[in-house]
Amino acid sequence: MNNSHTPIVSDLVLLGGGHANIQVLKMLAMNPIGGLRITLISDQTHSPYSGMLPGYLAGYYSYEECHFDLRRLCEELGQRFIKAKIIGVNPQQKKIQLENRPEVSYDCAAINVGIEPINITYLSPEVALKLIPLKPVSKFIAHWQRLIADLGFYQGNAPLQLAVVGAGASGVEISIILKRLIDKNQWNVQVNLIHRHDFLVSAKDLKAQRQLSKVLAELGINVFKNTSVLELQDNGLVHKDSQGHSYTKDFYRILIATQAAAPTWFKNSALPVNEDGFVKVTEKLRIENEDALFAAGDCIHFSPTPLKKAGVYAVRQGMILEHNIRAFFTRQASLKTFHPKKNVLSLITIGNRQAIVHQDDFSILRWLPPTLLWRVKNQIDRHFMNRFQTHTFNVRPGYFNKTMPASKTTLAPNDWQANTCGGCGSKLAASTLTPSLNKLVIPKDDAVLLGVNDGEDCALTRFSEAMLCLQSIDQFRAFITDPYMLGQIATQHALSDIYAMGGVAKTAQVGLTLGPATDKIHSEDIFQIMSGVLDILTKSGVSLVGGHTSEGAELAISMAVQGEIEPKQVLTKRLTKPGNLLILTKPIGTGSIFAANRLAQANGQLVDEALSSMLESNKAAMETIKHFDISGCTDITGFGLLGHLVEMMGKNSNNALGVKINYATIPLFNGVNELFAKGYYASIADKNHASLSSLLDASVSNQKFPALFDPQTSGGLLFSLPAQQTKACLTALYQNGVTQAGVIGEVIDAYKILIL
Repeated sequence: MNNSHTPIVSDLVLLGGGHANIQVLKMLAMNPIGGLRITLISDQTHSPYSGMLPGYLAGYYSYEECHFDLRRLCEELGQRFIKAKIIGVNPQQKKIQLENRPEVSYDCAAINVGIEPINITYLSPEVALKLIPLKPVSKFIAHWQRLIADLGFYQGNAPLQLAVVGAGASGVEISIILKRLIDKNQWNVQVNLIHRHDFLVSAKDLKAQRQLSKVLAELGINVFKNTSVLELQDNGLVHKDSQGHSYTKDFYRILIATQAAAPTWFKNSALPVNEDGFVKVTEKLRIENEDALFAAGDCIHFSPTPLKKAGVYAVRQGMILEHNIRAFFTRQASLKTFHPKKNVLSLITIGNRQAIVHQDDFSILRWLPPTLLWRVKNQIDRHFMNRFQTHTFNVRPGYFNKTMPASKTTLAPNDWQANTCGGCGSKLAASTLTPSLNKLVIPKDDAVLLGVNDGEDCALTRFSEAMLCLQSIDQFRAFITDPYMLGQIATQHALSDIYAMGGVAKTAQVGLTLGPATDKIHSEDIFQIMSGVLDILTKSGVSLVGGHTSEGAELAISMAVQGEIEPKQVLTKRLTKPGNLLILTKPIGTGSIFAANRLAQANGQLVDEALSSMLESNKAAMETIKHFDISGCTDITGFGLLGHLVEMMGKNSNNALGVKINYATIPLFNGVNELFAKGYYASIADKNHASLSSLLDASVSNQKFPALFDPQTSGGLLFSLPAQQTKACLTALYQNGVTQAGVIGEVIDAYKILIL
């Protein structure tokens, strides 16, 4: 019964995890609109807060302190997160185009994406490796970390030359922080600041220029004023000075801090853009000539009064953007106008926990000393970030309330009738299902005589008389908010049973249970989920031959798969050879990770790592190991590692065997031990232990050996083979991309379990 659930009526899609969209996400979650589903799409899980970047590079902040964990934030607020690269928008059809996955529909969308570096002409890929653009910040951080490591290894006699091109606030800050790190570590490196003006940061603020020039001189940073960068050639960077003279100088690395460019997909999407490619918005932050598209941050051209690129504008636009989006959906208020301040205050980090003021007009902060200014900046930045960072618990709380506030407004009609029936009465109507299926391109298969599009009660497939048929079925509730990825993982999980027996998967049928929503939303969700399913089925050479849909309290997916195998190729679970070594092909920990994720306590990058593993097919591992003398094989799923090992031991056999496990060798996802230590276990983990307790020593508990009982979704293969074949098998697995495989124990000639 689901009549208490507010149905989903409309979709708001936030494109990019910039400062403005983050505020929209938070404010709409705290004061929700009933029936409105919010989806945040970003190609990065952690979005940097630009105001704290200099402090992070100087070592004053941790990575987590100066980044928005988008996945974790969405989980806490009950919103959807899709990690994908945005490549376009179709305003006419209201579709968001994503790289390597289907379009996502929207009723209203807000764009707050990052900006890209302006290209400098270069001649070869080798030369291009010298360039380190400051935008986008996420990529710059990775370059910075490699640069700092490389500088520490330099042992040459001549100073290593670094160039920073651009003397805006970011270029000056990077130059100063970089030089202070060099001096602190006594590296033999020279920093050169190159810019095309005769002033630093701004022509109007003379005091700030004098202060910055003094700092640069004290640090010994070479400053090249009135110097333009023409191009980067194989033999160095080509400059032109104020006299028009060109000269070339070679640099080890060149950090590009010049004005960045707009994403190319703006223009390719036929959005209204200015001469530099930035999307034009009105005073309401609505994209010109578009009713359902808004935009904010550095990616926009504010048509009423062009603004310089400064993060403070995106922060201030957040509240206006949220109000106008709310007004768009509820029609209960008029849209507000964004009134930017004429002059923007900047606090520029100069290292040693000091800062100076830069502003084009008077500010009382000018009279504060640099150390105190840094404390002011630090307090402002930390206060802002604390609003959007989830609270981390030292141990798993006994009670955790994730319930969001009740909706004061709703998009659902008063006469909404939820589907409260059971059985076949809960099925989705053909008028909802058929249009979605018709949009899917289902590959043809000569073995499928009657399939999805034929309307029969059963699929009809042809198998060779020499082949055995394998069949399996799986079902689980949704554990992530990305429907496309859910379809992908559910499919890999289901196909794994076929691979674990050495078979070839041939056909699949899918069952979907969808939460309460309008037909439009149901149709979109079916398309997204089934596109994910088809992506994996097509890559695996498996045909979709049918399925079933219904409405229920929450999203769930089931899948029945069929395969074939030659009789002599069948692999069973049963272990038969004492002395064989046990190999596991994937890390353990998905149960704990997603138990923590449900409470917004798992780092987004850890969740990304687990999802990547779950998306990996066990097909490559099976095709590799079948050339070896395998004894016993299974895939690790809900019963956990030890539960599946017990199934392999052959309890009811006259020659039952046992296992000896070296617990320390079990591969785990990074960070899982910390979650175990805090008490984040999947709900079935303790039951997995209880079901095996009669076979275990009293010292073997879920708390002491949690990796043994952690349930896996789309886990790896577990098999045994002779010790003398282990090295060759692992080498072959690594060469075929199964890089996490490792030996975790051995088979013993006694029906018992030993944990070392």
